This record gives sequence, C-alpha cells and structure tokens, in this order.
Amino acid sequence: MATRLKIDLAQGVLEVEGSETFVKAIYADFKAHFVEDETAEESLVTAKPKRTRTRKSTRTTTKSNSRKPAATKTKPADDAAPSPETEVSPAEVDEITEAKPVVEKISYNFIEGLSLGAANGRPSLVEFMDTKVPITNEERNLVFVHYLQHLLKVDSITIDHLYTCYKAAKIRAPLNIENSLQVTANQRHWIKMTKAGTLTVTPAGKLYVEKQLPKKIKN
Repeated sequence: MATRLKIDLAQGVLEVEGSETFVKAIYADFKAHFVEDETAEESLVTAKPKRTRTRKSTRTTTKSNSRKPAATKTKPADDAAPSPETEVSPAEVDEITEAKPVVEKISYNFIEGLSLGAANGRPSLVEFMDTKVPITNEERNLVFVHYLQHLLKVDSITIDHLYTCYKAAKIRAPLNIENSLQVTANQRHWIKMTKAGTLTVTPAGKLYVEKQLPKKIKN
C-alpha cells in the first residue's frame, strides 16, 4: 500500500506518495533542513497535516518583512521624480527654459518746446544732418550737441535734448544714450559730459564737425 505525505507550507503544498520507506526518507530530509524544532515527534501524515512552523516559512516572512521597507523607502525630495500632481506643464517648461534676464528700459523725455526747424537763416536739424552725414552714433551725438550749442544756442544741453534730436531726425536712438555719450566723450574726446549730465562740444569735436564731416570718399 502506498504511503502519502502532504505538507502545507503557507499553501506551498509538498506532496509525496510512494513506499513507506521512501516517504520517511523524504520527510527526514525535509525535517533536517527546514523543521525548526528538532525534537518534534516524527509522524507519518496520512490525513490532513498539522501546520508546522519551519525555517523556510520564517525566512520567507523575515525576507518579506525586510523587503517591505525597501519597497516603501522613498528617495530624498531632491532626487525623487515629480509625481503627476507636481509635474511641470509644457507651458511652464517653456517659460523656464526660455526665460531671459529682463532689461529695464530707460525712458527719456521729449522736449516739446525745442525748436529744431529752420529759422533766421539757420538750417533745421535735419538739413544740418544732411550736410554732415554722420554715420555712427558717436558722430550723431557730436553733430546733435554741436547743433544745439553753436546754432541753436542752448545754454544747458542734457540727454533729453539728445533724445529729442534723435526723434526729430527720425533716427533710432541708442538703447542707453548715456552710455553712448560716455563713449563719445571718453574714447573720441569730442564732447564733455559733466557730473550733472550737461553736454558741451570740445575744440576737437568742433574741428571734426567743421573739417572732417562729411567724410570724403576715397576714389
């Protein structure tokens, strides 16, 4: 008659069927490796077996418990990938990647009462510009200051006067007229700019306007 052995290890069922000697050998080997209590009474189970705590089930439980924290362990906030609720929208990504430093626009005042037209034999600003043909911003700055000082006889020439000249001549003004005037004064030495911001033409600048402009074209 065949002998049958059935062991339920948390439903990981081990069933052995064969001769009594064979079944006892399998059970002895199983007990030697897995049964925690070495003094437990050996019994041949032919009916529903009694559940036995084994080292395997203990290790399985311990291993399962040890894995649980690893599975739920979270990375630091800096390394964690954003959850769907915290993901940045495409529009925000574009705004972040394409954001540029905001350059504050400098505003100037247009002087309404500044007479830049022709009067009493004096050419208008535009006519004077046409005779001198300044090309660079430094040359334009010089011609404007020269016109205001020597033809229009303005006592105190300011940056707003230069801005008004650019507008009247319909020429695009430098984004920072003050910086442009600093170059004209410090590098070209054509004008002087006081700490108060008033402007005057230097002798070198006056000579340049009268003798060097318009520039002669070499053949």
